[in-house]
Amino acid sequence: MKKNFRFFDNRQKYLLFVTTTNEKNKIADALKPIVQSLKPKHPALKIFDAGMGDGSLLMNIMRQCHQKLPNIPLLVSTKEISMEDVRLGLEKLPDRFVEHKNTVFVISNLNYVESTNLKSNNPIKQKKMNWKIVKLKGNSSLDFSTQLRKLNQEFLAKKWQVERNPKSGNPTYKEPSVIVIYRKDQEFVLKNVIPKKDNGKNEYDIIIASQPYRSRVSAEKKVKFVIEPMIKSLSKKGKLIVVHACGGDPANKIIKKVWPKEIPFPSLYPQIAKYIKSNLDKEKLKELKFHKAKKFKYMLRALPNEISGGIATSVIFSAWNAAVYVNQITDEQIFAAERSKNYQKVVQKIVNKYRGLYFNNELFVIERK
Repeated sequence: MKKNFRFFDNRQKYLLFVTTTNEKNKIADALKPIVQSLKPKHPALKIFDAGMGDGSLLMNIMRQCHQKLPNIPLLVSTKEISMEDVRLGLEKLPDRFVEHKNTVFVISNLNYVESTNLKSNNPIKQKKMNWKIVKLKGNSSLDFSTQLRKLNQEFLAKKWQVERNPKSGNPTYKEPSVIVIYRKDQEFVLKNVIPKKDNGKNEYDIIIASQPYRSRVSAEKKVKFVIEPMIKSLSKKGKLIVVHACGGDPANKIIKKVWPKEIPFPSLYPQIAKYIKSNLDKEKLKELKFHKAKKFKYMLRALPNEISGGIATSVIFSAWNAAVYVNQITDEQIFAAERSKNYQKVVQKIVNKYRGLYFNNELFVIERK
């Protein structure tokens, strides 16, 4: 196993997990009451997604915002280092510009600390900033889709390149890049919403951080590299929503059976909240309100006859993939377990026992007063 291994960079497991579970929909359902309570401030409702992934969750949230506030300008900003995920997200975007015309959509490959300012903290890299403005022409989703598809060929392939950080080994951008997308016929209305290259900083009404870090890193690192920068980017009454896996479910039982000593989720909300309250500036803490954490479950998608009629091979495969993905087991461990074949019996037994497979997520909200 490479020293700089990062489990969530495993693309094949990620895509299989996304398509075989209903996690994205369940997160959107859990966020809906929070979206419904939003009170935007002039000139727009401002949303930040701290990791777009394939865009499924963010598009759902944008639909909820349109239903709640159909005539309010919308600034949606997000970060994503994966060129393939950016492409998948852009493919889902055209319909959003048809339904909610006065939308500005911004995406960057910057890290958490930089992304809400749309500026690299590395002076050398900042000089290479690629700032791409896309003014969509026409009024149909087909018009917009055709124009956005060109981004993949003409911009992403050249400007969304990744390299390894020499210190941490984690992937980072070769050149900082930002894409700003809006409808040309809405430019006049959105003048005060569109971010500018020399002034991209914004404070957000809602920040969504869904599975934004590796579960096994310490509470200190989760706060320092993700949560604290996001807190600093909240507007007054703004809400940071963090969602992460928390275990205590049948999927985690599979892991415990195969690897009894594994502790995939050592620092959850109690440890994170404790670290924040012990280490953040006291004046800053006075501005924050910590809401009680909630748990919700999501399921592995499987047809009833795939379980009742003897577990189908496809169910065993997808259940195993989802369990090792969520619990962030390394490829080396997986290969060793798969050589023994014992994992199949473990998966079959637990899926039979629970008539399927479910997973637990923890959701907590930190609000700026």
